[in-house]
Amino acid sequence: MTNSLPESPADDQDLDLGTAAHEAAAPAHEPAPEEARVCVLELAVSADAAAMPPSAIAAGIEALSTALRDPDIGVVLLVLRCPDAAPQAPPATPAQVDAMHDWLLALWDSDKITLAALDGDADGAALALALACDLLVASREARLRLQPRLQHAGRAAAAGWLAAQRLPAAAAAALCLGCELDAARAHAMGLVAELAAPRLAREQAVALARRLLEQPPQVLAGLKRQLAARAPQGLPEVLAEERSRWLRGAG
Repeated sequence: MTNSLPESPADDQDLDLGTAAHEAAAPAHEPAPEEARVCVLELAVSADAAAMPPSAIAAGIEALSTALRDPDIGVVLLVLRCPDAAPQAPPATPAQVDAMHDWLLALWDSDKITLAALDGDADGAALALALACDLLVASREARLRLQPRLQHAGRAAAAGWLAAQRLPAAAAAALCLGCELDAARAHAMGLVAELAAPRLAREQAVALARRLLEQPPQVLAGLKRQLAARAPQGLPEVLAEERSRWLRGAG
């Protein structure tokens, strides 16, 4: 389903991950700055990827891939919603693990600027997706955490690795050992780009995306390449080891 955001119907595109593709084919031309749009993808992501239906994960990666290929889209915004509680998940299937890793690598390797908006808590897979984006906007009520059982089983290796790239060593260690990190403290340490009022992270992230789109698309793409060049290498290797641990059923 494709809906325009009420603030600026011509500029933004809102995609529900229940559907996997745009309604119209993407134009082949390079968009002018004023034509670039914000694509908003709403994601309901469990902390444990094994608790998510493979069909939902597959629809998510298809929608994300479609947005990243569309030349008219300048910024991709993930609105992350992590359930308050989830039952103990069965062992993950290869399809679930691979699809979740496809999400992370698509964000990490994208030449488009990616934002994440978080109004609630982010744990495990949801936290990994948030940290794989270039910028994170979180409400003051949001909390970041990693469940010790996921860490012990090696099922949150990607989130732990991404946290280590973006946080001071002591804060990353505390997070990986099960300590919560509230949004205000994460903002003070530079992990959260902007703090929002409760339940307004999405709206504030859209406003940030529009400010970014004041730059020409080629400038944004160049800046994204510069950011990628500064990042340490190794995410594909981390994901390969995480996959192995998932499928061995460690823990």
